[in-house]
Amino acid sequence: MLTTSKVQKKKPVTVKIAMWSARHRWTVFGLWFLVTIGLMVGGQLLGNKTYDPTGVQSNQSESTKALALFKEAGYEQRDTLYLVVNHPTIKVSDPAFKATVEDISARLSAVTYNENGQQKPVFLGVMNYYNSQNPALASADGTATHLMATISGKFEDAKNKTKDISKAMDAIKAKYADYTIVGFSNASTNEQFLEIFSHSFESSVKYTLPLTFAILLIAFGALVAAFVPLILGITALLATFGLMAIYSQLVNPLNMATSHIVVMIGLAVAVDYSLFMITRYRAERRKGREKMAAIEVASSTAGRAVFFSGVTVIISLTGLFLINDDTFASIAVGTITVVLVSIIGSLTFLPATMAILGKGINWGRIPYFGRERAEDSGLWSHIVRTVMSKPIILASIVVIMLVGLATPLLHMRLGDSSASVENLPKAIEYRQATLLMQEKWPQGSVLYLDVVVKSDNLNSPELKTAMEKFSADTLKLKGLSGRVETIPAPNGKAVMLRFIMGDDYNSQANRDIVTKVRQELAPATLKAVSGTEVYVTGWAAEVLDVVNQYTAALPWVFGFVLGLSFLLLLVAFHSIVIPIKAILLNLLSTGAACGATVLVFQDGFLSKFIGFTKVPVIEPWLPLFLFTILFGLSMDYHLFVLTRIKEEKDKGATSNEAVAKGISITSGTITSAASIMVVVFGIFITMELMMLRQLGLGLAVAVFIDATIIRSILLPASMKLLGDWNWYMPKFLGWIPRVTIEAEEAEVVEVKAEERELVTV
Repeated sequence: MLTTSKVQKKKPVTVKIAMWSARHRWTVFGLWFLVTIGLMVGGQLLGNKTYDPTGVQSNQSESTKALALFKEAGYEQRDTLYLVVNHPTIKVSDPAFKATVEDISARLSAVTYNENGQQKPVFLGVMNYYNSQNPALASADGTATHLMATISGKFEDAKNKTKDISKAMDAIKAKYADYTIVGFSNASTNEQFLEIFSHSFESSVKYTLPLTFAILLIAFGALVAAFVPLILGITALLATFGLMAIYSQLVNPLNMATSHIVVMIGLAVAVDYSLFMITRYRAERRKGREKMAAIEVASSTAGRAVFFSGVTVIISLTGLFLINDDTFASIAVGTITVVLVSIIGSLTFLPATMAILGKGINWGRIPYFGRERAEDSGLWSHIVRTVMSKPIILASIVVIMLVGLATPLLHMRLGDSSASVENLPKAIEYRQATLLMQEKWPQGSVLYLDVVVKSDNLNSPELKTAMEKFSADTLKLKGLSGRVETIPAPNGKAVMLRFIMGDDYNSQANRDIVTKVRQELAPATLKAVSGTEVYVTGWAAEVLDVVNQYTAALPWVFGFVLGLSFLLLLVAFHSIVIPIKAILLNLLSTGAACGATVLVFQDGFLSKFIGFTKVPVIEPWLPLFLFTILFGLSMDYHLFVLTRIKEEKDKGATSNEAVAKGISITSGTITSAASIMVVVFGIFITMELMMLRQLGLGLAVAVFIDATIIRSILLPASMKLLGDWNWYMPKFLGWIPRVTIEAEEAEVVEVKAEERELVTV
């Protein structure tokens, strides 16, 4: 048994919290479950408010302003049921086809819903090819037509009528079984997506938990040690879901994708933190330290690294708030919450659990797995020493490879991937309807370009003339067709001019139309009339606005995340080289991951192998989100390795010895942690929704690159090349306070020099 000799210095707050938790183990253990499960139950009782994640939206865009202005003018936006009716042989001009469409219209008009005991009509009216005489509503081959039924009530209340509409649609399809009849509304599509999200969420948890446990079992080689990280991860998720439910009720509704992303990040982070802590605790016990001393060392080293890593992740995620977008705010709150809960659990629940279990952490030993090995042995140790013998050559090869993988970013196109309906879940009727529309209307889907005009004197001859000229000039643009529909606002102070637009809302042609109307046609005619406000909206305009919004936010988010991370690392390591190098290495892995996402999804590389049709665009929020998430997660490993390297250097090792030893000691833990992250993220590549597939691939590739290539080659190579310059701090920055990650007061007398330290794979 080793004797301990502590240096009497002030303990960091994190260590104090951990040791207090260890001393009051049963109280903390019980409170942790009481609080986390209590939050989950409370959240379930309140319920979640969610909104559709499939549509794009921008809080400050011209499209949003146009709709807000029209709503202020008294216009009540309503949901619409779009129907496509097709027959393989009967033409639209045939009386039988007309009779069918008119009967469908009559049936829809007769649909009612219950409101306070009264039956009221679901639809305000049904427009079809025959009663509107709009030629655009009939297909070119004459075998299909559109119907549009406006749903009564407010737009957001349409979801309450989906069951009544669904029942009527089932009856219509049964009566006209020889016709192909597919339809969708915003409300029905949202309901179907909710079901898909719910199913995919259950599937992700169903596969993620057992796979995570299997990796932990291999890493620790003991049943109990493998269970503890999983328990922390699950309870952290329970608490987060409860808190997010409260947030959705009191602040803002949640994006439906938030729960998936919280599971991805929460489980990965919580398990990672547990791995770091438990691995160090077990290593210290094998050295002969008493239980409480081992907990203190683990809390002072791995625990402090976990704290700073978590803070870095939170800093990165905080950058999402700079975008001023409800989707990002929802995801940011969820992911920040789960990381924060995981940090709290690592400083309280884990020390208490280790204090309760003691040597019992190793119960349920599995032969062969989790075996001990000398710290200077193993594959990673061999790779690190090889790299440090030839740092320039190997580092150059890796940098060239990663830069090459990042090059697809140069031709990345951002947009709404749901436009590629082939990749939508087959159960979504929007997919079925859109595919039929694309077949029957090969010139493109029917979109709308909406121009909102506001004026106190809409009936002035000057403005009327301007609107006529504007409409005529706009219809001359290639890609617009049909007559201009004029929709007046109830208060008489605004009007919407609606044009029919072809192609899809990601096409560059439609984006060019929106830009030309906004920048040339509207200013030349409508805006030239004094006192007139003009805003252009529509699906294509909304996508363009969102892409522009996220693109404009990139430098701000990058600057915020990189700046604060630099300051944190500067204070933590008291070196100006370490933070610069860490940022460059993380940017390299993030760029390679984003490039791989473009290569696979936009360019179609390996698309058949993965099982999807390539998409013309990448989700507009993905680059920003990948950067913030990946930068934070990459810092987890970087901080964990660097703190161990610094710990060895502070003990008197040379820079090269500290690098080789630090990376070798942490290799097993990081390999296991990264494996779990890759598995968790990789599960999402199999999901039905393209947005989750893109996110899962980007995260999985980045973590894999960071935990293998960056950590085993570029990090040791750069540390070797820079030598003592790694720890350089300019004199003019000497005023910066020293806040070391590892607590020196926890250091104890080391084992004899000839005794080998043993670590766990």
